[in-house]
Amino acid sequence: MSLISIENLLISYGNVTAVNGLNLTVNPGEVVGLLGGNGAGKSSTLRAISGVNPHTGGDLYVCGHNMADPAQVERARQVLGYCPDVGGLVREATVREHIGLALAMHGNTHLWPQALDLLERFNLTEVLDRVTKGFSHGMCRRLSVLLAALTAEQVMVLDEPFDGVDPLGVEATMTTIAQATSHGVGVLISTHLLDLVVEACDRVIVVVDGKAAAVDTAEAFSGEDGKRKYANLLRRYNTEPETSAHDSTDSRATEETHTS
Repeated sequence: MSLISIENLLISYGNVTAVNGLNLTVNPGEVVGLLGGNGAGKSSTLRAISGVNPHTGGDLYVCGHNMADPAQVERARQVLGYCPDVGGLVREATVREHIGLALAMHGNTHLWPQALDLLERFNLTEVLDRVTKGFSHGMCRRLSVLLAALTAEQVMVLDEPFDGVDPLGVEATMTTIAQATSHGVGVLISTHLLDLVVEACDRVIVVVDGKAAAVDTAEAFSGEDGKRKYANLLRRYNTEPETSAHDSTDSRATEETHTS
């Protein structure tokens, strides 16, 4: 059984349709990437999967739980770890407090040893007792991925986990994803960074205007041929490709260095 199963997903905000008939599945131990530009509907889809916002129509199941039923939404959230695209952190709370709250809410306080290992991996050990208010964007991204990994019993949903993250943070995230899938966790990643989607994912869904413009293996989008394929898809829908992975990580590396 698929851990995430979506058929004809519809998400609307008033008169604006963000997602229009999207289909996708994520299986145990699989990494699926949603690739597309800003406004494609990726974040709206991930918020619905994570139970943050309701969907308007279609079928959405997470680990067999119907996300149209509020009671089942809460059960799904207990086995799902979610890294939102923005926010999600309490500015006046320390890293230790964030971890303690996340573990308590999921009934997993026994996982503190794993939390300490992840802190070391994401280079956050030295800021364990600092509030997140002064953190750089990249540090917040790293902490959000860490929290998602700690609470992802069956599903991990990562929205723009590489945005503004330096190469060491990207490596830590990749390692965390690989470790999760080795334990049967299904991972769904949303990003606009083609190179990192190819590296991290098994399958890729290119999302344009809330619909799947293409579904293929990650390998199909690798190299120069893959870049042309992606660019042609976006050009067909009059959308320009976004910055490459290397441009994005390099552009934020200075911020990480000075703030960390």
